[in-house]
Amino acid sequence: MKATIVLIADNDAENFGRKLMLEAHRYGNMGFEMARLPQHVSLKQPYSIPNLEEMEHFFDRFARTLSSMDIQFTGMELFPSNVLGGVESGCLSLRVKETSQLKDAQKRLNEYLTKTFGPCPAEHDDDYIFHMTFAIGGAPFNAYQIAYGQLKDKKLDYTFRFSRLGLFYYDDDSITPGSYFCYKVCDLL
Repeated sequence: MKATIVLIADNDAENFGRKLMLEAHRYGNMGFEMARLPQHVSLKQPYSIPNLEEMEHFFDRFARTLSSMDIQFTGMELFPSNVLGGVESGCLSLRVKETSQLKDAQKRLNEYLTKTFGPCPAEHDDDYIFHMTFAIGGAPFNAYQIAYGQLKDKKLDYTFRFSRLGLFYYDDDSITPGSYFCYKVCDLL
């Protein structure tokens, strides 16, 4: 089992991301896989956990150390993704401006995880790029290329307030569609 901790979008950012999801779908017919989760900015990619109860206690303690923060989008990105179980698919996301507050939250999370559970390695621990995904894994990669071509010139430089923290739970270590969900949410100061 795995988990991750994320900053959850406010209503305006959630609606903005959902609108982009629908627009991308209309261009690329990729479906709504990303609708399984609230719009969010991850502080770390999924990592293995000993059990959900211990992770929940950790999450509650960590949430009390964070304050809400402004997240600024700076552009759109297209990446390959294998979320369809090995089939070359895609991912469309909004790049997030890396701020000292965001980087500090990520650093504290990693330090606190290590102190509490020991090493909790995750993909991209050394090269993580903050982003908010709005479309993933519902079609072949070329569908994402088509949608990206249609959407890449949209005005995307918006700033939104993120004032909630989320705990995502993954029942299947391979993170197959349908095996994960937002388990818990709490408000930040």
